[in-house]
Amino acid sequence: MKTHHHLHIVTLLCSTFLAGASLPVNADTINILPIGDSITQGGRADRKEYTYRYPLFYKLKDAGHDVNFIGSLRTGLNGDAKWPDKNGVVFDPDHEGHYGWKTAAVRDKLAGWSAGWEAAPDIALIHLGTNDQGSKDYNADIVQPLKDMVAFLRTKNPRVAVFIGHLNFNGGNAVTIRPLVEAMAKEISTKESPVVTVATYEGWVENPDQAGSDTFDWAHPNEQGQAKMADKWFAAIKPLLTGFAAPSKSTKRVPPPSNQNV
Repeated sequence: MKTHHHLHIVTLLCSTFLAGASLPVNADTINILPIGDSITQGGRADRKEYTYRYPLFYKLKDAGHDVNFIGSLRTGLNGDAKWPDKNGVVFDPDHEGHYGWKTAAVRDKLAGWSAGWEAAPDIALIHLGTNDQGSKDYNADIVQPLKDMVAFLRTKNPRVAVFIGHLNFNGGNAVTIRPLVEAMAKEISTKESPVVTVATYEGWVENPDQAGSDTFDWAHPNEQGQAKMADKWFAAIKPLLTGFAAPSKSTKRVPPPSNQNV
């Protein structure tokens, strides 16, 4: 969490998905907004449920990028859950993950929560829909809320880049949901504000009883799964990172998590 200067925009040629996107440069800070449910919030005190945010933050830092996670929350499900420091750098805990929430419920509260964001997002990472798999209408309960969220984020920053993670399941209803989200992202993506899907499910082992599992309980990523998700997010957003100022090796510390109740 830190203060940043105004971001200037230029057009860069990036990957296939992001070709021609208008991206920020000369930025002191890259503001990243993680949005989701428990897979984004995490923070059960009885296990190392750090979520992808933890390894992703340090991957970005290790790559020399000056990143700032934003969101109205700073804690996990259990207020006493801890995210350990790494190499003397304090983890930036800000996020917009809400344990057990469905996509439309997050959409409906997002504007109100945004009052607690210290900056407009340059990049938004959305992973929602796990709690909507029992829905009878995926378009109404997942696709339209995601579209609405992207529209709202664009009111905060018309050039925000939005990355939507597919559900971490290789069977069941997630397979039906996936092409709907894929089509939606292609429909609303623009040169100025790209919307890109991220196949976090690829190479994923959701069965906790299977050797090499990536989850604690079918849904919530264990430390291996958290690292896998972080790798997927990092690879997806990497083309945009070249649009920011030259990487900084700064290890400026950020305040530790507060005792805010969630």
